[in-house]
Amino acid sequence: MQAKKYSLKTLGCKANLYDSQLIEAELQKRGWTPAGADELADLCVVNSCTVTDEADKQSRKMAAKAARHPGTRVVMTGCGAEIEPEKFAAATGVDFIVGNQSKNRLVDLVLAEIEKSPLPSDEFSVRGKASVGKILGGVTSYSDILSRHPMDREWATPESSFMLPPAHLRGDTGRTRAFIKIQEGCDSFCTYCIIPYGRGPGRSLPIVALIEQVRDLVSQGVREIVLTGTNIGDYGADLADPVKPAGKPMLENLVTAILAETDLERLRISSLDPVEITPELRAIYAENPRLCAHFHVSLQSPHSKVLRLMKRKYVSTDVESCLNAISELPAPIGGVFAGMDVITGFPGEGLAEFEWGVDQLRALPWTRLHVFPYSERAGTPATRLPNTVPPSERVRRAKVLRDLSLERMKRIHHQVLTNFREHGRKLDRVLIEGPVKGPDPTQNYVGGYSSNYLRAILRVESEAAGEALRNQSLSLAPVGILVDSNQGDVALLCASP
Repeated sequence: MQAKKYSLKTLGCKANLYDSQLIEAELQKRGWTPAGADELADLCVVNSCTVTDEADKQSRKMAAKAARHPGTRVVMTGCGAEIEPEKFAAATGVDFIVGNQSKNRLVDLVLAEIEKSPLPSDEFSVRGKASVGKILGGVTSYSDILSRHPMDREWATPESSFMLPPAHLRGDTGRTRAFIKIQEGCDSFCTYCIIPYGRGPGRSLPIVALIEQVRDLVSQGVREIVLTGTNIGDYGADLADPVKPAGKPMLENLVTAILAETDLERLRISSLDPVEITPELRAIYAENPRLCAHFHVSLQSPHSKVLRLMKRKYVSTDVESCLNAISELPAPIGGVFAGMDVITGFPGEGLAEFEWGVDQLRALPWTRLHVFPYSERAGTPATRLPNTVPPSERVRRAKVLRDLSLERMKRIHHQVLTNFREHGRKLDRVLIEGPVKGPDPTQNYVGGYSSNYLRAILRVESEAAGEALRNQSLSLAPVGILVDSNQGDVALLCASP
């Protein structure tokens, strides 16, 4: 009997990517194989994002495209399936809907349904799809979800849903850099965000279990691990902690334990609010170079008025204190990398607030901005706020900040290049991840990141030579700068070692 083929389409965050890898691993355990680029899949799983209305549309488009083949059963999962299962059930081509509550049981639920109602063996026969897809597992109606707190619903325990994806499913960088999901869910309820309803309340995996995952990855040759989750600043809030009083953050305990109890070479932390980068956490950064000098700051806005409207937990003075403090931490050449998420054109952000924010950003130390024009998400309080900003103005403001970010990136990378030319300081500990595109399409290149997240590219003689450098930590001499204005990114072209 020919093996069944599957395809997976993933939108949104790293948590969704992590979940997709677990779904894929479970399908492969059952004998399913991935469909090639030119092959038709028997099953297509769309792992949806619903952070904006546009993300919802993209998820539905993916499902409709997959359903063009009458022999493909289409499953919608992810945050969109959790929050609005009825809408996705009515979407073109969707057969089954499995929300995040039941995502860890998706393969069991779907294969049981397929066994009960197999498609005709003739792939050209009429598909016979019901007009409405079938909702499986624990998803509830949209009105019910919005009328009840996420904590009132049953969510998968971390132990059952935070397993490590197999090495062969972690992608090309999975042999070098791997992600560990330390927590799931969010209790913040920012006014623009629907994710607490889609991911549920904060749930954390205990430190002991995470230490075992780190050791497992290190034994497989992984040299860098990134701690990720929905809101990792809340890590451990749901766990009993004998070390710290109730209400104190536990992320510092986890980081300390990983550095003390494993041989991991590099540890990186994903997104944190400014006030979550505590003095205790900064002290760990200062004392241990294995903790990468790289921060992803969930800023959203530099202006206190806008932050209040967003229901964030900090004000502009907290942002200033955070950025100044982390900029003084010890770091390799190029300094501490501070990337920040910023939303432009949020309701209530007048021109005066925006221009004040631009001036503030010009004066503060940071490395890169990830800029998003505000996009309404139905069901969030922000859609009811007055003083909305026209979409065209949101886009204009986003361009201003993206230009500012690229200007800052180019300046920092030029300083690195000058520092090498004048003082011989090389990029330190660049971990090579694999082949990348370079300035000359006829040549072979590989790329990787320094511990402080500066991207490096170097030419190699052949694909084999590049493969030999994969997962190697190198000291590299920068010889030029590569600017990608479309992506707002800058890289250092380096000499081969």
